[in-house]
This record gives sequence, C-alpha cells and structure tokens, in this order.
Amino acid sequence: MASPSCMEKGERKRQYAALGRAVHKSCSPQLLAKYQLCSDSERWSMLKQWLLSDGKVDDITVEERYTRWTEQLRSDRYVTVTKLQLYKTYGKSSAAKKFIEEILKGQVGVPHPRCPNLEEAKMYKVLKEVAENTTSGMRGDSSLMVGGRVRSASMKEMIAKQLNIGLQSLEAQGLMDLKTGRIQSKKPKKEKSPAQLALTEAKNLASKWKKIVKDIPQCLEDFKTYGIRNSSELERALSTHLATSEKLRDDAVTKSNTPLSDVDPEDMYSWVEDKKSQLAVVEQDVRDAKRRVSACKKPKKSKAKAEHDGSDPSSSDGPDEK
Repeated sequence: MASPSCMEKGERKRQYAALGRAVHKSCSPQLLAKYQLCSDSERWSMLKQWLLSDGKVDDITVEERYTRWTEQLRSDRYVTVTKLQLYKTYGKSSAAKKFIEEILKGQVGVPHPRCPNLEEAKMYKVLKEVAENTTSGMRGDSSLMVGGRVRSASMKEMIAKQLNIGLQSLEAQGLMDLKTGRIQSKKPKKEKSPAQLALTEAKNLASKWKKIVKDIPQCLEDFKTYGIRNSSELERALSTHLATSEKLRDDAVTKSNTPLSDVDPEDMYSWVEDKKSQLAVVEQDVRDAKRRVSACKKPKKSKAKAEHDGSDPSSSDGPDEK
C-alpha cells in the first residue's frame, strides 16, 4: 500500500475513524497532537503503522527534536599577478619588499606569455581576499516510530518488499524473516585478495590429492577381491600413480600451508595448474578402475535370460571362474 488510492475509499474512511478513536483513547498528548496536525500523507503513514501493530497505539512513539545549528564558511580567493604588479600594489619600502619576498618564497613563477624573458614580468599566485560567512538558526522535526512484531502474513510480505526496494543500495542489506517478522541484517561479503584466492586453490588441490591417495589402494584391493580380468596394465598404472601421488599430496599440503605473507599469486597459480594436469591423468585411471569394479559388482544374468536377451554372459568383465 504505497498510497491511499491502494485502499478502497469506504474502507479507508472506516480505518481512519478507527485510528482516530484509538488515538483519543490513548490519552497521549504527543500522539494526539501529531494526529491532529499531520498532513494527509503523514496521516496515511500513521494509519499503515497502526495497522502493522495490529491496532495498538501503545507501539506508536512520537519524537520531537529541535536542533540549533551554526554554519561557518570560509573561502580564499587567489589571483595570479606579476612581480611588477606586486610592487605597484604594496610599494617598494623595506617592509613591502620583505612582505613580497615572503609571498614569493617557494614559488618558481610562470613566465608571462607576452614577455617570457623578463624576470620582473613573471607571474605568481597571491592571496587576494578571505571571505567568511557565518549562518545560524534552529530547526525542528518530528518522527513517528512503531515497535512490536508483525503478525499478519500479508503485512510481513508488504514490509519485506518495501525494505528490499529501499535498501538495495546498502552494503549490509536488511531483510525480513517472513515467518517471524524479525528484521535481520545481512553482512557484506569480504572480498579476498589475490594471494588468498591463490592459497585457496592450493588447498583445494591438496584435498583432491588426499582423496586420490585413498582411492587408489581401494581400487587395487577391489581388483584382487573380484578377480577382474584384463586389468594387469591398469593395475601397474595405479601402482605407479600411488607412489607419485603420495609425494604430490605431501607437496600440495606443504604448499597450501604457506604463510599468506609469503604467497606470490602468479607463482602459486602456475604451480597449481602444473599439478592439476598431473592430477587429471591419475583421476582418469581411477575413474576407469571404479567403473570396472562397479560393473563387476552388478549381478550376472542367468544363461537362459541372457540367451533370451540375445547377449553373451561371458562377454562382461567379471571374476575368473574357478
């Protein structure tokens, strides 16, 4: 309900009347004065807040503030003049010469566009005037606040949408829990530095090497348990991978524990990419081994069913018949 037109006219009048009765019964002079002096838009906001508090004016708080303020402004105006103009303005007395020397101290001077070779025509930046302006006054404002918990599901949804629209530009966006009506703050995510991102990649790589070192012995054990045929070449590859993988795992763990201050992002990324290429070869063989073991674990078809299906039961990889 963004505007009064969102509510039907008859219903709006009925709600305004109910709000007026509740305000008069509250015996709160501040709230009554606010209700009587507020504009149409303020009264509509007051009605919405009253509806959100389930018709309780005790949750509505009126706060009046008066602020006395003083504003002081200072503006310095500079001009660029030649040394001849300075002598003409301040004269050539000893005090004037000393004053001009202090003004020009630390300035190189800009050659005059018409007389670039004349020393006395060089141009310097000089403070011409200082303007100060002081303004004071007093202003007052009032605010209307409502407290408590929203219980109506439709009101919760409406407030959540309004908060989402109004707070989209904030870093820590406030969100409403539609179940409880509570407003919760959402903390902004902290961006990681290049060194932190590189170190995270190294830690992920170390985790993958640890998993590979656990998977290879399990695959070799399954090969022996199920007696998988035509796997001698793959077994030799896995045995070779196991020896190298243990060393690469230890190297990855050591690399991932590098202090953040000693991390060079470019070197770290280069090392991670090199080890990832080696890891891809090992992972391919491990996946192949797991696929063969998984196929062997599946129950075999009976000979009659295999003949009916038109398949040869002896064609599948399985344990050697004894």
